[in-house]
Amino acid sequence: MNKLKIAAITSTRADYGLLYPLIKKMEQDDDFQLDLVVTGTHLSDFHGKTIDRIEKDGFKIRSIIRMNQASDKEGDLCGAIGEALVGFSNYLYEFQPDAIILLGDRYELMSFCMGATIHKVPIIHLHGGEATYGVMDDAIRHAVTKMAAIHFPSLEAYGKRIIQMGESPKNVYVVGALGIDNIKNIELMDEEELFDYTGVHFSKNKIALMTFHPATLDDYEASSLQVREILEALRETDYFVLMTMPNADTGGKSVYEVKKEYTACYKDQFKLIKSLGQRGYLSAMKYAKCMIGNSSSGILESASFQLPVINIGDRQEGRFKPLNIVDTPCKKETILKAIKKIESKEFVDGIQNLKNPYGDGHAAERIIKVLKGIDLKDKNKLLKKGFFDLDCSIYN
Repeated sequence: MNKLKIAAITSTRADYGLLYPLIKKMEQDDDFQLDLVVTGTHLSDFHGKTIDRIEKDGFKIRSIIRMNQASDKEGDLCGAIGEALVGFSNYLYEFQPDAIILLGDRYELMSFCMGATIHKVPIIHLHGGEATYGVMDDAIRHAVTKMAAIHFPSLEAYGKRIIQMGESPKNVYVVGALGIDNIKNIELMDEEELFDYTGVHFSKNKIALMTFHPATLDDYEASSLQVREILEALRETDYFVLMTMPNADTGGKSVYEVKKEYTACYKDQFKLIKSLGQRGYLSAMKYAKCMIGNSSSGILESASFQLPVINIGDRQEGRFKPLNIVDTPCKKETILKAIKKIESKEFVDGIQNLKNPYGDGHAAERIIKVLKGIDLKDKNKLLKKGFFDLDCSIYN
């Protein structure tokens, strides 16, 4: 039996961390040939050159697709997408995978979806059907859904949205979120190892983990003002704040510069680390007292640690949120009120036995089982998928 050749696309530290349990199982499974395609910020020194992490994890990288993004301005993002489309087209022509697999909603995905569509390669999409009203990712995610042949949403509600968009229920499989697989399967650091790794005393300090990305549908200048509002609020608390680098979105560099500024001025309260890696990041979530920002990790993974989360602004608006999350506008006074709320005994007691609705740690196993039951070589069936109508009376 010929192996199924699957090209897995990773463009950031975030999607790589989520894809890790799936591509690890695929690499070890005799039914699959995994082609790992690396692109985006993995190749950027500015963003921590996280391709080194992928290589340390022991993965063989089949192809590197460059996106030489000069800045975080809109024109440079569009240029990077075009360059990646050309590079990926060359990859598809040379290696001819049976399908590509990708996760999420980043703008980088457009290069790979367009390339796969034109080369008639089926697309397998993870985490479709979600909503993030504050960012352009929302439109990109739904565009990817319409180009994809097979869908693996994390929740039943998201699966229904995909069907509502005209995708056949036969091609929609609710499997949970892959990030929960990591929590279940990765041996997390203890506090001593985490200190050696980050230089932050989680046992001696009250740690807030902060991950804040630009809300890309806002004005370009808004991001730096928003992150400054958050940091000014945190200045009035007794938290030591461990910050991670923002995504390579429009406005991302200005957010990074403000974080650097506060780290330089207030070394006793702020620390910025470009990339914690998946194990380091999850370990920090385990031992932090709270999380603050607008990262999807605060929505998807945090409940597994019963970690209080302050979700700021509308970047994650539209996603289902567990009870450990408090939403607040990006205003200093409302952020301080939210901090007071998550520190209350009533709130802390209310999330002590919280179960994560996004999964049980077996998403990768479910995905592989489904893929083994699909004839991925039957492109006629996968690509000519039609439009599934909820109400056929529209034709009457």
